[in-house]
Amino acid sequence: MKRIHIPKGYQTPVAPQPQELPHAGGPPAPRTARQELNGRSRHASPLPAAAAALAVAAISGCAVTAQPRTSDAVAPDVTEPILAEQPIDLDAEYLIGPTNSRDLRYRIDWQTRTSPQANSGIKQVSIQHDSVLVLDGQNFLTRLRREDGTRLWRIPVAEQRSEIHGITFLPHLDRIFLSTGSDIFILDADTGSLIRKQRLGQIASTAPVVFGRFFLYGARNGQLVWHSFDVGFQWRAFQISSSIRIPPLIVDGYVVTVGTDGRIMILDASSATSLWERQLLNEVIAAPVAGENMVYIAGLDQYVWAFDLQTGRSAWRHLSESPLEDSPVLIGDRLYQQIPAQGLVCFEARPVDAPGGKVIWQAPDVRGNVVSRYPDHMVVWDGRQRLLTTVGTAGAVIKSVSLPWVKHLQASGLQDGNLVAAADDGRVIRLVPRD
Repeated sequence: MKRIHIPKGYQTPVAPQPQELPHAGGPPAPRTARQELNGRSRHASPLPAAAAALAVAAISGCAVTAQPRTSDAVAPDVTEPILAEQPIDLDAEYLIGPTNSRDLRYRIDWQTRTSPQANSGIKQVSIQHDSVLVLDGQNFLTRLRREDGTRLWRIPVAEQRSEIHGITFLPHLDRIFLSTGSDIFILDADTGSLIRKQRLGQIASTAPVVFGRFFLYGARNGQLVWHSFDVGFQWRAFQISSSIRIPPLIVDGYVVTVGTDGRIMILDASSATSLWERQLLNEVIAAPVAGENMVYIAGLDQYVWAFDLQTGRSAWRHLSESPLEDSPVLIGDRLYQQIPAQGLVCFEARPVDAPGGKVIWQAPDVRGNVVSRYPDHMVVWDGRQRLLTTVGTAGAVIKSVSLPWVKHLQASGLQDGNLVAAADDGRVIRLVPRD
């Protein structure tokens, strides 16, 4: 093979970098994990034209004479082969990289960036219907398509100092509702444009829940309020406690409300009438859960309470070793409760002849709350330590992974759910269970 010589004074020309063209109809769609991996090989940094020609010549055994550029720099003789580009660290580029995803029994479906305004971080992430709704620190709302992460729109929805209590997407109305302490903003779901604003009758202290044509929310004065969003007026209000900070819960036509003083009240959602109430031994700061005609409440009185939803009869109560600040999680016939002194505890949701409750297993080394369950394991997210753990059905730890950049993590469902995680730098990623 002949030696290739570059005359003195020659500089390797630099190929022009491709420019991104404007994307018609909005921002470009995010690249899926598969596209990203394939794109690394297709769109790596281009070789200079002259260097490529030299490589071809070296293979064919022919000499190439390059024309020098006008420059004071002198290029050395080229005798070494052209080196390939260094591989990209995908584990660093992705919010939850391929290695951690595989260890947690997931695969990356897509990742995108939402560009928080003025690097303000992300305040809320909500998975609703076909969308992922992301609210940043300056109240810019981004709507992403859930299946592929495409950004549909991004707009400012409220003043920066306003606190957004809740985001509610009603696809049958093609509307997105944002609630603050004093107002409800109604947006067109297709464009994000503001349609109108409604004034609330009471100062809201919780996110609203939907019942028919009403939003039900807790007010700062301790009332549960029915707000008719089709006409924009308050319909009813019922005094629950001195204040309410936990959003009401709607289940089978009942409204479960919890006051800050530990008062539990169940009302008929249609008539706004009280059915029964109970006074617990201390405050409650964790949201209740309900299902199968039962309601479960964890309180600072150290008890996990189980009440009959229709009658208010105490089915069982379990005294733990410390005050309870996390909400219970009900999946099927199991109730999972994070207890600070005991770790994650699994109860039988409806035990027979067990007034103190029935513990199935305890996992003292597992912190956080169950976000979704699968046939042979579950995933537990500890938002304080930013730790995601897979746990077997008997409570044994399978794998724990530290995710320091993840600020928000949710599942699309408590059973066999996909995961959506977000970071303050704007990255949003979706993981799906491995087949």
